[in-house]
Amino acid sequence: MNDRLVSAINKAQDFLLKKQATEGYFRSDFHMDLALEADTIFLLRFLGIRDEELEKKLLNFILERQLETGGWSICPGGPAELNTTIKAYLALKLKGFKEGDPIMAKCRRIILDLGGIERSNSYNRFYLAMFGLGEWGAAPAIPPELMLLPDWAPFNIYDFSAWTRTIVVPLSIVWAYKPVRPLAEGLSIDELYKNGRRMKDCGIGYNKRIFSWKNFFLLFDSAFKFSYKFRLCPLRRPAVKKAEAWMIERFYKSAGLGAIYPSMINSLFALSCLGYKSDHPLMRSNIEEVMKLIIDYGNKAEVRPCISPVWDTALAVYALGISGLPKDHSALRKAGRWLLSKQVIDYGDWKVKAKDAQPGGWYFEFENEFYPDIDDTAQVLLALMQVDMGNDEPKKKAEFERGLDWTLKMQSKDGGFSSFDKDNDKQFLNKVPFADHNAMLDPTCSDITGRVCELLGKLDYGTKEPHLGKAVRFMKASQLADGTWYGRWGVNYIYGTFLASRGLAFSEIETSRYALESAAKWIRRAQNEDGGWGETALTYEDPSKKGKGPSTASQTAWALLTLFANGDHKGEEAIRGIEYLLKTQREDGGWEELDFTGTGFPKVCYLRYELYSACFPLIALSEFAKAPHLNPLPSGEREGRGGEDLH
Repeated sequence: MNDRLVSAINKAQDFLLKKQATEGYFRSDFHMDLALEADTIFLLRFLGIRDEELEKKLLNFILERQLETGGWSICPGGPAELNTTIKAYLALKLKGFKEGDPIMAKCRRIILDLGGIERSNSYNRFYLAMFGLGEWGAAPAIPPELMLLPDWAPFNIYDFSAWTRTIVVPLSIVWAYKPVRPLAEGLSIDELYKNGRRMKDCGIGYNKRIFSWKNFFLLFDSAFKFSYKFRLCPLRRPAVKKAEAWMIERFYKSAGLGAIYPSMINSLFALSCLGYKSDHPLMRSNIEEVMKLIIDYGNKAEVRPCISPVWDTALAVYALGISGLPKDHSALRKAGRWLLSKQVIDYGDWKVKAKDAQPGGWYFEFENEFYPDIDDTAQVLLALMQVDMGNDEPKKKAEFERGLDWTLKMQSKDGGFSSFDKDNDKQFLNKVPFADHNAMLDPTCSDITGRVCELLGKLDYGTKEPHLGKAVRFMKASQLADGTWYGRWGVNYIYGTFLASRGLAFSEIETSRYALESAAKWIRRAQNEDGGWGETALTYEDPSKKGKGPSTASQTAWALLTLFANGDHKGEEAIRGIEYLLKTQREDGGWEELDFTGTGFPKVCYLRYELYSACFPLIALSEFAKAPHLNPLPSGEREGRGGEDLH
């Protein structure tokens, strides 16, 4: 296996190095199936912008993704999903498809079988009301008066997750204005209402006999709708002004609000409601940021949810470093300089709850100054440990320390780490009517905490150090009975188990033997006959499917790294897993992977990162090659590459 292993590592390194841009970052796209193409058509129509050529390309992409059953799914292999299918149906009808068309009839049956528009989520109903295709009463109230609640109130916008915050603040402006702008004259989709008529209210019942947070927020919803209907809203004007100022402030050093598609288009809807014209600099720059998310394939066009250069670069640098590329390699130094240039130097929303923290984190995209996140920051720090910056080494060390300090001060009270905020865990907010996107909060999770534990372990922190000790206790407490950990940001239990195991192995292996062995036992049982591992996003809906699915390169690598964390490099399952990666590697050094192994919001949206299928197999193959008992590389084998000794 030795020669094949060395060859596979070399080829994977070359594959990744070819992805590096002249600026230093690594180029990659990532994909999400939520009919963002339809949303883009609707956005342009709402703003009065017509681009028939672009609309045709977007429609072609939508048609290409339609399932044989007639609907659209949110991940490959998944069933038709209601909200995505409604948006796709509307886009087709807007572009001239008639109700009687077989494609439309099949799609309509799927929608009605899934419950019709009545079962659609809050944001879909919000948009339908804006386009004159639904009633404003059916959309939940998102009053701008929320902006006036101080951060010491029982709840306020900073108790929402960062992504929810950037989605709902502009929507609060839209809700205050309640625009109705038909996408086309005479357009209707009333046939998608299960009961044959438009909804007049949210359709959420409450129990009058008991107090609950659900009842409280439903009464809150009704009260605001009543007050706005009869113009009993004296705080509306200052609240809208504050929401506008908040939103515009966050355009600074950002590729659009929050640098994510839903927030970006909502901010454009809001600006339009406020009277900004399409040629206004703010409108123009934000429209341009949305257009940058479009991948033009010629006859079709896909819309990305955002762009991921910092994340991709951090993973690629880490993988190349682990694989033996010398720390002073020009590619690593160039990437290191680029990563350092993306460190956050200004305060963001995170400061509200982390009052003692100073700026120093990293974000996911090219620009997103208000929203660095812990996962990216930890991965960037792990990557920088693989780089010798030469004359820039003092600068790297200083900025590394700033990033580490920010990360540690973002630790939540329970010992875990979340994404964008600390202690973002007020569970009662999940009862808010517009919380049905399943991401109202940003609670601590095992996968991010595991990555931070790996970082601290590699920095020789001991568990007597308070931050690591609390994190390790959180990790052990969150392990499930079968030995797995839930995966919040990757699909699913394989991802969570990989990062949790790795975190424990690098930080507190001696007292974690039982936890690591339990995880490894589950991984061994989940191996597929072909030697690989796979798991689908369906596990978020049905945990009985955990660990089951077609083998993928990234998930096979995660499973192998779980075994390696337990010291198992030579067991039958590990050898078969390595063989799977060797035999499925393409000639160009990458691996084919069309499955979605990344998670956006569980049960709502999933992601395919193009570099996952290159970075993680390279890490797994390299760590296998370094295992002492294998001794796979003769002395000087890698001369010319300058790689570290893999013995």
